Amino acid sequence: MSMTVGPDEVFFGLTVKDLLIAGGWLFTIFGWLVSNAQANRREKRKEARAEVDACIKLLAELVTKSRDYYGEAAANPQSKSRGSEIRFELQRLIARVERLERKHAQFDVTGACGELMDSISGDPFESADRQALAADADLLLRIESAAHVLIEQLEDGFIKAFG
Repeated sequence: MSMTVGPDEVFFGLTVKDLLIAGGWLFTIFGWLVSNAQANRREKRKEARAEVDACIKLLAELVTKSRDYYGEAAANPQSKSRGSEIRFELQRLIARVERLERKHAQFDVTGACGELMDSISGDPFESADRQALAADADLLLRIESAAHVLIEQLEDGFIKAFG
């Protein structure tokens, strides 16, 4: 009992035509998988970039509000509401930055967040005897410096994560 192979059969009873059709489907599926993975990576990068940019914008607004707040004495009637607004936006910023840090381990900004929080809401914040500060006061320069450090760490984290 001999087993003969027909002239069209190439592999396990499949013809060349069958193998070419199957190969086309495999290449199509493989191409789709690669394309889908690249699109997902690109989307994650765009989302992270948007979040970093939003944090930086919020941080810039917070520095401006801090300058306005510390530029006036505590006796100003708007001082209490400005202080509450700064505290709220500072907590919002910290929450967004921590969420970004949890999502992408390359963002290591905990120390910078603590430094910013200490510099903005430190000793004279919401004090009844707080005096107006000059534009070049040490406290305001410390706030700006802490903001710059946080911005740099956010940018560095983004480069490490998606660079």
